[in-house]
Amino acid sequence: MVLITRGGRGRRIAALLLVLAVGATAWALTGRFGGPGPKAAEGRALSPAELNRLGTTPPIYALVYSWGPEKERIATAQQRLITACMTRQGFGYRAAPVAKAGETDIPRPRPFGVETLETRAAGADESLPPEQPRSKAFTRALYGDPDDKVSVKGRYVDVDQPATGCQAEAEKRLLGDGRERWLTLRLSLGEGEREALESLERDPAYRSVTARWQECMARAGFKAATPAGLLRALPAGTDVRRHPAVRADLRCKADTDYLRTAYARLAALQQRWLDAHPDVLAERTALFLRQRSAADRVLGA
Repeated sequence: MVLITRGGRGRRIAALLLVLAVGATAWALTGRFGGPGPKAAEGRALSPAELNRLGTTPPIYALVYSWGPEKERIATAQQRLITACMTRQGFGYRAAPVAKAGETDIPRPRPFGVETLETRAAGADESLPPEQPRSKAFTRALYGDPDDKVSVKGRYVDVDQPATGCQAEAEKRLLGDGRERWLTLRLSLGEGEREALESLERDPAYRSVTARWQECMARAGFKAATPAGLLRALPAGTDVRRHPAVRADLRCKADTDYLRTAYARLAALQQRWLDAHPDVLAERTALFLRQRSAADRVLGA
């Protein structure tokens, strides 16, 4: 869904894409969040599949960013509804391909910098490709009256979404009267993400593994406070796949088991936030099940 955000004190307006199906009915937390899982072999980089599983271990990330058959089906139903709506209004609409369940290079947060050189690096431009020029009539049919918006206020950001148009119509078919609440819950989960990351900076286990990573990097000839800080400090346009500091960062992450520890501690803190906000998960699950049922009706169960 295309949203307009008005964030913080600056009331900055920006376009934002949120994936429709960003809920999950449940996830299995088989290990303890108190520490890392089985240690990887020293110096061995994790595979993309391992990284994907690790990166969606934090329960809020699992809710929002994991991608499986149910989410694929909901997204497919939404695209079918939009296409049919646009056709009724006389427009040819070519829907973007829906990601397949099981893909490992899924869009998700990478709060600990570069994780691998095999796939898209953290911090890479993940913006959508430029759209082909469309007529005002086409845009209005898809996104509705630009002056007719549904506004949702969050703690850190306010969000507008179209109230009319084929995009909104498809979402209403899937969510019914829960469309606005779905967006409100998404903003709440975003607040949980942010607060868990802020808490992580004070977490003893995370601080300990970061100190070991810093020592490893110093031995390699690089000074950096955190992997994310290292990535942010690289000059614009840097090819991270070739930069020696990034390669040292990945070696030190493997040698210290940094990513397993960091994600485990982040998972614990996200779970703590969810435990303190049980209504968010309960309502989210109910609305996800509503979408799943609606998608089955659209696609044919």
